[in-house]
Amino acid sequence: MIPVYSVAQIRAVEAQENSKRGETSLMKQAASHLASTALGMLAENTSAEPAFVVALIGPGNNGGDGLYALAELQLQKISTLALQFHEQVHAEAAAAYQAAGGTMLDLSDGEGELAKASLIIDAIYGLGYRPGSALPVLPANARVLACDVPSGLNPDTGVAEDGVLLAERTLTFGALKSGLLAIDGPLVTGDITVADLEFDFSSVEAGTQLVEETATRELLNQHRSWRDAGRHKYQRGVLGLIAGSDLYPGAAQLTAKAAVACGAGLLRTHVPESIQSMMALSVPESVPLDDDQIKEALSSSRRQIHGKGAKIKAWAIGPGLDGRTPPTGAIADVFASPQPAVIDASGLEVVPAGPSEQPRVLTPHAKELRMLLSRAGVKITPDEIAQDPIRWTRWAALAYNAVVLLKGPTSYIVAPNGDSLMVSHSAPELATAGSGDVLTGILGYMLSDSSLTGTEGLRTVPNRRMMELTACAAYIHGHLGRVTAADGTVNASRLIENLPKVMKQFGF
Repeated sequence: MIPVYSVAQIRAVEAQENSKRGETSLMKQAASHLASTALGMLAENTSAEPAFVVALIGPGNNGGDGLYALAELQLQKISTLALQFHEQVHAEAAAAYQAAGGTMLDLSDGEGELAKASLIIDAIYGLGYRPGSALPVLPANARVLACDVPSGLNPDTGVAEDGVLLAERTLTFGALKSGLLAIDGPLVTGDITVADLEFDFSSVEAGTQLVEETATRELLNQHRSWRDAGRHKYQRGVLGLIAGSDLYPGAAQLTAKAAVACGAGLLRTHVPESIQSMMALSVPESVPLDDDQIKEALSSSRRQIHGKGAKIKAWAIGPGLDGRTPPTGAIADVFASPQPAVIDASGLEVVPAGPSEQPRVLTPHAKELRMLLSRAGVKITPDEIAQDPIRWTRWAALAYNAVVLLKGPTSYIVAPNGDSLMVSHSAPELATAGSGDVLTGILGYMLSDSSLTGTEGLRTVPNRRMMELTACAAYIHGHLGRVTAADGTVNASRLIENLPKVMKQFGF
């Protein structure tokens, strides 16, 4: 996992490093990484034209990074041009660039050269950007490499100006900044690479951690064993699904299909009688589950039962439910059980707040998070959630004694004790009807599989493991969106079609 820090934390550590190693030395080290990244991007070009790199140079150290990087490119026989966006520039870096044979012009004099550039390096503001600062207009379809932070993006909050310089790639220095991953950040940064520059963060505690592909694989493998290959279906995860209504019959089917596509050993479905025939046709692998069988499954929690009463290891509750009535009967019984559950959609409208024996994951989007907080007596606005998503997700996690996954371009996973993780998948195509139902199926399956939860017998799943598996499910869901978008438009049914091959990529 990759630690994520605030701008204040980054600045404090950067100041320490400057005092120990010297500002110029650090700037040249950062510039070397920047030049190397630029060369990598140039190598991707298919044009036969000679490479031409233009850098937009600001007045501070970010501009100095850009000038030193251009100097390295000049020495490697790459044609370059520095366009000053401000009358002041880093004098020492400018001298090094000109000594390497580089040319510097005011932006007004060389603006026409931007259209000829193979690559534009955005070295205007970095951490020094302030809302309302001037921004240039770049040619359409320009390839942009952002130096530390795209200009026009607030590096702390993640709020971007309309004229933000959209980056194909962002090379950020020292560590990940919170603004690169929040609100607009994932939409404007492109691919993010961290050049750690060997900064010492030992005295600083990261606000949260980013779960990316490597961490996802490590977390999934934490409890896996070679013995898993010999498991029978009841050991591969028995998931109970409570979902569906006459108004929303499709949601239950999407979650069921997703769970089956993940590889669940057995899926038990509790849906209204009116849609049972639809479920049987669309998901023939599922086995119906009535109220009496739910009570039987719950009462058998102290022994393993096969067949119709097979012990359900986890629950998925909510997709397509009629959430206008309080939980009674089967749902109330499940909420009172010690078996883990993922609760989504209409299930969020009826899940009780306060202490609970049940390990739970709630999966709201921002509007649903506001509803959850309102039910718990906390009145906030959508803007307040957007400005500080981790804070308000923590409030919900504490109020409902549950792990809470706030879904969005960046997803936040927070436990009742305040621990948090982030997943930034940059897959806007996932904003489609039924996508959340698919995520519920993925996470429900993971919570039901003891080889993933690391629990056997009567042991409950600790909140930390619930957080980790939730982050894994969110990452796989985002990856699924990218895979599906690669060869066409995205809808929930197409996500499910691609789910088996994506799960296989992660060892399922």
